[in-house]
Amino acid sequence: MPNSVTRLFWKAVIRLRWLLPSKKTSGVEIGRRIPDFALSTAEGRIFRLSSVFPDKAAVLWLTNLCSSCQERIPLLERVYLEKRKNLEIFAISTLGDDRRTPEKIAAEHHPSFPLLLDPKDWVKNTLGLEHPSGACPMYNLLMLDRSGRVRLRHHLSAISDERFLKELDSLLEAA
Repeated sequence: MPNSVTRLFWKAVIRLRWLLPSKKTSGVEIGRRIPDFALSTAEGRIFRLSSVFPDKAAVLWLTNLCSSCQERIPLLERVYLEKRKNLEIFAISTLGDDRRTPEKIAAEHHPSFPLLLDPKDWVKNTLGLEHPSGACPMYNLLMLDRSGRVRLRHHLSAISDERFLKELDSLLEAA
């Protein structure tokens, strides 16, 4: 019970954040190109963002793999399997040197898309997306067009399935 109350509390906080105006800008702006990265899975397989473009669009999911994030894995998996011809999804762990949690989540959920480790905090240091240790940034969902430009930034737990799918379809149709 306390765990579900905590989860509901944080979901409410995240959703409320979207309703409040903010003058603070994020390091990732709509229309800007995302810097390249080369990150690896726990098994050592290296993925480079630039290898996706111009053939595919991309979704970056910057996650601490909390229970709210894990609830969204089935949606991402379904989308990835349906649209992988035109889309790449990268899940990027914001847990620093913690390899055990991403390995555990990968073993439990078996995602087809890569779950990448970010031990040097590319998310914070290169993208400028601040996040407390062990947490994900406010904008943890980035949709990139085929040129690598940000077309949507949101929080995955705060976006409805319907809006996510609509935004993704719009992104893929524009290509």
